[in-house]
Amino acid sequence: GEPDPPRSFIELPPGELLLMPSRMTGVPTVKLVTIHHDADRPDPRIKGVHVVFDPISLAPTVVMDAAALTVMRTTAVSIVALRVIAKADCDSLVVFGAGPQARAHIDAIIAEWPISKVTVVARRPERAVDMVTDATLRHIDVEFQLVHSEDAGPALREARIIVCATTATSALFDAADARDDVAAVAVGTHSPDCCELPAELVARSFVAVEERTSALREAGDVVCAINAGLMTPDDIDADLEQIAHRSVTVPDQGSRVFKSMGMGWEDAVVSARIAQGGSA
Repeated sequence: GEPDPPRSFIELPPGELLLMPSRMTGVPTVKLVTIHHDADRPDPRIKGVHVVFDPISLAPTVVMDAAALTVMRTTAVSIVALRVIAKADCDSLVVFGAGPQARAHIDAIIAEWPISKVTVVARRPERAVDMVTDATLRHIDVEFQLVHSEDAGPALREARIIVCATTATSALFDAADARDDVAAVAVGTHSPDCCELPAELVARSFVAVEERTSALREAGDVVCAINAGLMTPDDIDADLEQIAHRSVTVPDQGSRVFKSMGMGWEDAVVSARIAQGGSA
């Protein structure tokens, strides 16, 4: 069988169950997560476990919280991509979303780039107040502002990096509001019918994905642009392996986009590092 097969989806009345197995690293792993359709619930939308098995006995050896692993893995992959597609002098960041992914991306990007201003954009700003307050205390030299999604235009027009970490099903902003040299990352969806980035921005950009076949199956930000006739599959410029090995040339000019869906092998790699640390 495939070492990293496509994730399986099981529809549930209030959400869905995802099964993500992998043996890519030589160590069998599987992540089981449920995702609730109701993004306004007080409890986390994503719940589940990630299990690591011994490759010889095949006995389970480590059980991890899947939601925490997903946040760690997704942020790590975003940073790998941004190190290539974002300019070293990026100083302004816009983040759509108010959940764990938004928080983690803010911290990680501030650690890597000379960010002086962060704008958090939320559909319900009152739900992001605590996150922004905490971030302000963690990063005392950075200016933070919280705006409603309808008021994001001014911040978008000056943002060097944009991160979309939401449950949106359609574009969160207009392509005309994004800088010509923006680096944008979308991590919130894994459905071919849903997108966070405007199709026009994706089509005009250098486009990187985790893996081309998976992207054409699940990366709505790319698929929607293709279905709109604005690009073709051949317009995907790089995958994560090329990005990680820096074996692809990113143009100095123009916008750059990375679309992340999350893959089982990424969970396997990160969980292996965590398991090694726990046994050290």
